[in-house]
Amino acid sequence: MGSDRAFGYWKSSIRALHSLHQFRQKKPVQRTSQKFRKSTEKENVDHKIYMRDTIGNISKILRYLTWDSAQEQLEKLSIRWDSYTVNQVLKSHPPMEKAWLFFNWASRLKGFKHDQFTYTTMLDIFGEARRIESMNYVFQQMQEKGIKTDAVTYTSLMHWFSNDGDIERAVRVWKEMKAKGCCLTVVSYTAYMKILFDNKRVKEAADVYKEMLQSGCAPNCYTYTVLMEHLTGSDISVVLKLNHITFGLNAFVLILLV
Repeated sequence: MGSDRAFGYWKSSIRALHSLHQFRQKKPVQRTSQKFRKSTEKENVDHKIYMRDTIGNISKILRYLTWDSAQEQLEKLSIRWDSYTVNQVLKSHPPMEKAWLFFNWASRLKGFKHDQFTYTTMLDIFGEARRIESMNYVFQQMQEKGIKTDAVTYTSLMHWFSNDGDIERAVRVWKEMKAKGCCLTVVSYTAYMKILFDNKRVKEAADVYKEMLQSGCAPNCYTYTVLMEHLTGSDISVVLKLNHITFGLNAFVLILLV
């Protein structure tokens, strides 16, 4: 499994958590009639379609117009510029330069403030383009402005540093994430394990896996896939050690590993 495909997995998984928190609303306590519920459901569907079309239109504006023309068009749009909308536009993969111009344009909008979601997406855009210094600048801005940095942000940083060949910096990011008390997930653990495995640091990766289990974080299918890919043909003593300590692996997976 290539690094891009692997990154795509954890990104889609952990971003789902980000999207859930970003778009979460309190559920109404009162009971509602079936007719009212159907009406509400239709309104929700219509709103999703409207937002999809709106974001698609904004993405085209950024892709095909010069920034001056794009800015004029953006200012004519009668939409509410909130974090969710801005983040979805950034995630539609506009050209990097346009994405950065749009990011800064949005920061000047009255009543709008970038948050951990929009900052992390902008960080990913620079990381994917291998603009590491620009990525660092975005992260520094988050810290200076007191923007929350969570496991999503740190795992992104780890990936892009590793992807750029700076494994030691990726390791430092992992340690900083833990020191900051971020809530580590199976996605974070597995992403870091894969970084270590990819750089032949099998013993360290095995220790991270053990730590994950001891913390009560259960492995998922992708975790097992990473183990099978990187431990097959590796030092058998490492496999046997995992076999001894890993109550989370079932017999079938252990057979495949060996």
